[in-house]
Amino acid sequence: MKNSIWKILFITVLTLVLFSYAAPGQAAPAQQANLLNNADFEWPYDSDGSATGWGRWFRNSSEDKFNDCANGYHKRPNWSQETNPALIKSGGSSQHVGNMWDTWSAGVQQTLPATPGVTYRFTVWGYSFAGNNDFPGPSEGGLQTQMRVGIDPNGSGVWNDADVVWSAPVNVLDQWQQFTIEATATGAEITVFTSSDYGVQG
Repeated sequence: MKNSIWKILFITVLTLVLFSYAAPGQAAPAQQANLLNNADFEWPYDSDGSATGWGRWFRNSSEDKFNDCANGYHKRPNWSQETNPALIKSGGSSQHVGNMWDTWSAGVQQTLPATPGVTYRFTVWGYSFAGNNDFPGPSEGGLQTQMRVGIDPNGSGVWNDADVVWSAPVNVLDQWQQFTIEATATGAEITVFTSSDYGVQG
């Protein structure tokens, strides 16, 4: 049972690359371009704590679960600009998502124009810290951070849409980890998601 005060950080630096595959019989090479708005989470940040160009998403459990950590629950975390150089992969800042008391499942998202039939690759660097001590102290071992990234090929902008293609979740603590996912657009937009789920049962 988790009954301690945990400080949890989820920091990401993102890049999205477009691969345009040639049709049969054509010799055109694949094209690559960064399509994201504010891919490195640079200043300015919006009043809700998300980097400009990005939106927030989170899962919220019913209030009657908030005092029962043995069953796991999800409460809205906080978003903010991270400027500690140790928590920045590149550029001058990264997106911080975290909470000091309650467990949570959340991330950031962005919807952008797409071409149906084209395959898109979303690559993310993520770092997490979870423990009673202040950073840069080590995280508590055995904690579940369940970090992953996803692409919704129809651009619904809804994190739990059944069409979202997710990477496999990975428990990352005290180190940078790269996550990559590919999906083929089915509409005129796609939505990309970062995700960390600390509200697991246990």
